[in-house]
Amino acid sequence: MIRLGLNVKAPSQDSTRLTATLASSSNKLKPETDVTIVSVNGQLYCIESVCPHSGGPLQKGPIESHHDDNDIEDLDSSTAACRDPFIVCPWHSFRFNLKTGECDHGNEKGHEAITFTVHVDEKDQLVLLVPLELGLDTVVSVHEFSVKPKKNTMTTLRNRPEINGDQRDDDDSTPSRWSLVDWSIRVLNEPNPTLKVQLTFHVWKLWNKGLITEIGSGTPPAEPARDTTLAKVDYTKSKNRGKGGSLSSRIAILHSLASIEQWAIDLAFDIIAAFRNNKSQPNTQSPPVNFSTTFSKSQTTKPNISHILVTRLQDLGSYFGALPVHAALWESAEKTSGDLLARLAVVHMVHEARGLDVNPQTISRFEKAGDSESVIKLTEIHEDEVTHVAAGQRWFSWICEVEGRERYSTFHELVRLHFRGLLKPPFNEEDRAKAGLDLQFYIPLSVVADGANE
Repeated sequence: MIRLGLNVKAPSQDSTRLTATLASSSNKLKPETDVTIVSVNGQLYCIESVCPHSGGPLQKGPIESHHDDNDIEDLDSSTAACRDPFIVCPWHSFRFNLKTGECDHGNEKGHEAITFTVHVDEKDQLVLLVPLELGLDTVVSVHEFSVKPKKNTMTTLRNRPEINGDQRDDDDSTPSRWSLVDWSIRVLNEPNPTLKVQLTFHVWKLWNKGLITEIGSGTPPAEPARDTTLAKVDYTKSKNRGKGGSLSSRIAILHSLASIEQWAIDLAFDIIAAFRNNKSQPNTQSPPVNFSTTFSKSQTTKPNISHILVTRLQDLGSYFGALPVHAALWESAEKTSGDLLARLAVVHMVHEARGLDVNPQTISRFEKAGDSESVIKLTEIHEDEVTHVAAGQRWFSWICEVEGRERYSTFHELVRLHFRGLLKPPFNEEDRAKAGLDLQFYIPLSVVADGANE
């Protein structure tokens, strides 16, 4: 070990950190290395400042601890003793053990960070012990900086996490090592709804900037991860949410919509990962790059909608996770997991189109209840939903055309095969038409047509 004196005192509080730049005196071509020293409840740790995953500003990340009971506690403002602290990269939420450098990120390996032993000498000055093989024997500079505590960054749902939209420090300008499918699987495996939203914003920015250079391939999880504190209920046993006349009814409706938007985020990433090559059926057409762009782009609005709904719940004195949720939308995804056309037909052109039918009525009920703020939010959500239905319809029609299928009969066949029951009016014909769903798509599948045939 090489003993390097930093000639500074230890950070006086947990929110104050030190960055030291180390270099080699014998090899001028060797790049300098920045390390960060943090104090967690009086215990000192030193770790490299640059995230080994993709070069993010690891030194700016919050400090957290993962306890045996699976609760995640933010330690930046905690006074309790910490046994296993982690620092979390603000770019992609990769967590690194401050003592060992190990990456606590699911099955991700090969991204361990370098850590150093640090202690205070007899003169109350910091000393680093650097492994000889690193060839770092000179201290170039030492700077102190402060990190604003990020309270409840990964707290469990029962602690009512705040959603801050996209506030990560992602000024990256180098290509990502991960493909779009890799990122899609990463989002699907994220159980925390706050981080899922933040990751979603980040993936779109990388893709839009051209920093994700490959679509890639991979196998998505059988079901997206969900926070273990969420109470789940079968759709058929879910309670009636009411008509929005009371506060409790409006909260129940907004909570249900927030849950649906979380599933919508997962569905967009799942369709990218699961149908990248679309070779599950004979003679099927692989979608072009624009297909991935369409569903990646939808993530610029889905996380924002989720954020809007969760924020509104908090404004009304509730929070996401206060009520049970169901997975009816994902069940339809499971039923269509082997057929891209079926997925587009059932999820986008039936389920999401149903949202176009019921949203105006919901908005009207909130308006009658005098909840003007929710009306504004729900109207914005409804207008956005038209574009998502349109995206599903366009790609469904495109695939039918290139594969020589008649789109109406194909749609009817797939819906009858994968969707239970008839489509129920009233239909919002105006907004359905805006999304490209004319009457020939859905009337033959509806209660109206069934009654006419009796």
